[in-house]
Amino acid sequence: MVSALSLLMETELTPAQKELTNIMEESGTVLLKVVNDILDFSKLANGGFSISSDLLNIRETIESVVRNYQVGSKIGTKVEAEFDAKLPVAVEGDQLRFRQVVQNLVSNAIKFTEEGSVRVRASVQEENLNDYVLLTEVIDTGIGIPENATNLFIPFTQYDNSTTKRYQGTGLGLSICKNLANLMGGEAGFKPNPGGKGSVFWFTVKMKRVPKTAIVEKLRQSISTLKLDPKNVSVGEMHELAKGKRVLLAEDNMINRKVMTKMLQNAGFNNIDMAENGQLAAELAIRDPYDIVLMDINMPILDGVAATRKIRDAGVSTPIIAMTANALKGHAEAYLSKGMDFYIPKPVDRSLLLEGLLRCLKPNEERSDEP
Repeated sequence: MVSALSLLMETELTPAQKELTNIMEESGTVLLKVVNDILDFSKLANGGFSISSDLLNIRETIESVVRNYQVGSKIGTKVEAEFDAKLPVAVEGDQLRFRQVVQNLVSNAIKFTEEGSVRVRASVQEENLNDYVLLTEVIDTGIGIPENATNLFIPFTQYDNSTTKRYQGTGLGLSICKNLANLMGGEAGFKPNPGGKGSVFWFTVKMKRVPKTAIVEKLRQSISTLKLDPKNVSVGEMHELAKGKRVLLAEDNMINRKVMTKMLQNAGFNNIDMAENGQLAAELAIRDPYDIVLMDINMPILDGVAATRKIRDAGVSTPIIAMTANALKGHAEAYLSKGMDFYIPKPVDRSLLLEGLLRCLKPNEERSDEP
């Protein structure tokens, strides 16, 4: 639904139609947030979350979140970031979960701040030879919360609990933030804004120090992958890349096939074949190899993993992008280890689809490790 709506919003609409589609988009986004919160809470309650360890840049991660909210923030609400000069260039920790907590807290702050500012401040709280304890604070000038509201981090609890409450939500966001902070060796809490109106929501995480050589290598890899950023690729470049390319779309759901076909056509792909099950997908891909295969995981006869195995066993090296609603942590790595080249969770995000297409179709020399 969300993917189809994004396609509709790219077409020419009357003012009345635009208003309706905006309402639909907002409702769909709220619904998706509710579903994701419930899934995250369920995974945390059942031990389904694990923490990974990777090299990450705290400053870049926070700046990325802030940029996203600066674009769509309310008129009169300023979103900004502030960093401690002692903040390390890179640390070792879970970038996805760190970003998730920052994003949840910033989203919450903006929701309760009609005007004024939301400021994200990151600093070093403690450090030793092996680790950093990093403090991230989200400071807003919103409606404020009494210091004695100690139940905010309890699941399904909201500060504005009246039947006429203005703010939508599940009451799970802060509970998820606290649990993720705990998993990363830290804590989470809140206090009144010492600067006056509003609140300060904060969390700490423990991150490992990394050698300077690892930081240099990470920077080198970042430079080598700049060409793959879909935001830096024009429509003309994408269409040029797609010219003459043959695509196999393996998807058993008719509605999903229509939406994905339209997305691919908008990206410049005009030679698209369909497969309604994994067996047919494998046969087509082996008989006359394509330039790229978009492979749904859950399909009849053969699922996407079995179809991929069959294609690889036949010696076909066509790039395969996995598409699935199985978005649990670790699934992406599992699919990649089984011969797939990229992973896109459903509902399919257009920018992530473009990123996958770019990574799989860019000439090899542009994807080399040389900066």
